[in-house]
Formats: sequence, C-alpha cells, structure tokens
Amino acid sequence: MGELYSEHFTKKTSSQRSVKWITHYNSTQRILLVGEGDFSFSACLANAFGSAKNMVATSLDSKATLYWKQWSSEAHLQDLKELRKHRKLLENFFMSSSKMLSEEGEVHVTHRNDYPYRKWKLEKLAKKAGFVLVEMVEFMKEKYPGYHNKRGGSIKSNKKFPLKECFTFKFSLEKSLEEDDGLIMKMSSLLL
Repeated sequence: MGELYSEHFTKKTSSQRSVKWITHYNSTQRILLVGEGDFSFSACLANAFGSAKNMVATSLDSKATLYWKQWSSEAHLQDLKELRKHRKLLENFFMSSSKMLSEEGEVHVTHRNDYPYRKWKLEKLAKKAGFVLVEMVEFMKEKYPGYHNKRGGSIKSNKKFPLKECFTFKFSLEKSLEEDDGLIMKMSSLLL
C-alpha cells in the first residue's frame, strides 16, 4: 500500500523557523501512514522532524508477523522508541533538577549538537522545566585528563563515543537570569 498523508490540517506556528520539512511533508502536519510495511518511512519522517507526535503509522500485520516478513521493521520501530526514551530521560532530569537547584545554581549538560542528537531538542526540554540557556561552550575532552567517553545503554556501551560537535550547555532557572539582568547590563556598560 502507498503512504497517505493529511493535507494541510495544521495551524501556523508562532515561529515558522521551527517547522521542519522533508520534501513535501512538514513537522506541523498531522500525518497518517497506512500499510507502512517496515516502518522505515515513518522512522525517516520522525528523524527529520525530531518527533513523531503528529504521526500515526499502521500495519495490517501483527508485530510478530511484521518482524518475520519485514525483518528491518524492528530496527525502525526501535529507532522511534530510542528517540522518545532519551528525550524523556532528559525531560525528567530537568524537571527534577529545577526543584533541587539553588537560585544561583546552573545545570550543565554536555551533548552533541549535530544530527541526530540535535533532534533531542535540549533547549526546549530545559525550557519546559523553567530553565534558560545561559551559555553554550565547546566541550574539549583534552581538558579533562583521565576522562573516557563511552556509549550508553547498548551492547556497544564499552566503546568510545565520537565527540564531534560536542558542547556543554549551561542552563539556569529563568527567574535567576532575570534577577541578574541588571548586573549583567551594568557589567556590559562598563566594558564598552
């Protein structure tokens, strides 16, 4: 069966920059995929959009039959679950840390900022918990002697994880930043 998608059932977003496109599909459309086969098309769209929240993908087959007929479908379904799992972990971390952080405290998250890690939408998850990005600095492994970066949570967890385009994102609670605005402005004017 061919893939079907909804025509334009969407409202305009407040920021058109947040709309992500892949050919004639975009992240604001409500998309229904019927008879998806191995789910690679839905996985492709979800990866491009960073989410599958506006998408429903269906198959006539049971999971067991699907895995038997379309052996690659299990990997595509797993990709969709992994993205959701990592984002949920970070979302819960931000929510918990916002309750424990002192007013002048910061939360630092070192994270890659290239594909596919950018799709985790780190800043958006932080904002939901009341954080704002204060600074983003390049992470340089060589400044941390003895540190061995490793993959997490898979059979490859003892292997090194490539650190290209890796940054430390520094967040503070939104009210803390607002309270310090005056001080920052004064310091800026002294530097001019």
